Amino acid sequence: MEDLYRKLQQHLHQLPCGFPEGPSGTDITLLKTMYTPEEAELCLLLTPEAQTVRDIALKNKSEEQSTATMLDAMAERGLLFRIKVDDKPHYVLMPYIVGTFEFQLNRLSPEYNKAHNRYMMDAMGMEVFGSKTSQFRILPVETAIEDTQTIMPHEKIRRYIEEARLIAVSDCLCRKKAHAENRGCDHSLRVCLSLNEFAEFYLESGMPTEIISKEDALKLMEDCEKEGLIAHTQNAREEVCYICNCCVCSCGIFSTVARFNLHSQIVRASWQCNVNQELCTGCGACMERCAFGALSAGEGGKTRVSRGKCMGCGLCKSACTSGAICLVQREEAFQPDVAADPQDMYDRMQQEKNRPLRMLSMKNLKAGILSRKDEA
Repeated sequence: MEDLYRKLQQHLHQLPCGFPEGPSGTDITLLKTMYTPEEAELCLLLTPEAQTVRDIALKNKSEEQSTATMLDAMAERGLLFRIKVDDKPHYVLMPYIVGTFEFQLNRLSPEYNKAHNRYMMDAMGMEVFGSKTSQFRILPVETAIEDTQTIMPHEKIRRYIEEARLIAVSDCLCRKKAHAENRGCDHSLRVCLSLNEFAEFYLESGMPTEIISKEDALKLMEDCEKEGLIAHTQNAREEVCYICNCCVCSCGIFSTVARFNLHSQIVRASWQCNVNQELCTGCGACMERCAFGALSAGEGGKTRVSRGKCMGCGLCKSACTSGAICLVQREEAFQPDVAADPQDMYDRMQQEKNRPLRMLSMKNLKAGILSRKDEA
């Protein structure tokens, strides 16, 4: 049995963001809490390319009906990704982060939470933060930017929402998990947006999710800004699948950045906080608002900025009552390197880590399915 889960660990570790071996066996413990032996066997047949029930049943030498039943049950438990084209389901191997971990909204048992926490500390944390190309980037508060004419299209939250075909809002996994561990904060729970294919998957898998309008999504982002939540998404200019609103209280990524000063491991916005010392009253509201410890009291109690810690989120601007703060563009040498799209992001990670399996973006997944359909 141990050999089966070791094979699954090695299979998942072939992805650009893999699943490394835990030196104290925490990887196997976590996999056992997630997959039954039968599901582990089936997962070994999945690839980052979409496959039909028939494809997988042939590999598994099993009946299509029983295979379909198991695959759909795994999709509803967030153990794989299911995408439908012309109402025909296809099944895809997903990484743990971002992927099956984020799909565990309905499965946050004490056993799972403990296994996840131990594995993150043991091995997975280095996998998430150990690549030159980050999976995550900060989205700035647009109203905090003084020269709005120069803001890039990929930094406009409104654009992603307005261009989305479908939008769903879900509970924040990290905040929900923190509450289950009796360490939750008071921030709002239903604040994470999934877009298009991700929205469809969340809805079809029975997760705590609901479709919302573009107007409601924009209002949600405004409310999250007022609440001091940090907007982030995939490190890509186009075709992003989600927009999260996070806090350092509960978010595994942001709390780690703040605690261990890993500010360079998340792609910052191309903006940074600028404080007009003549207007600053030294009230300290912006310092309390900054989640990353970038603001502190300088001469006369007035705010000073640590450029190395500022992530360019713009939430400090929302807290400033004297008009002393705005976001200004970073110098050209410090502009973030944002991947063209998720495929570019995955390909960079794959090359940097020398992993054999190529992760596909939603666009390329669908293109591959349609191409095979045309050939048939």
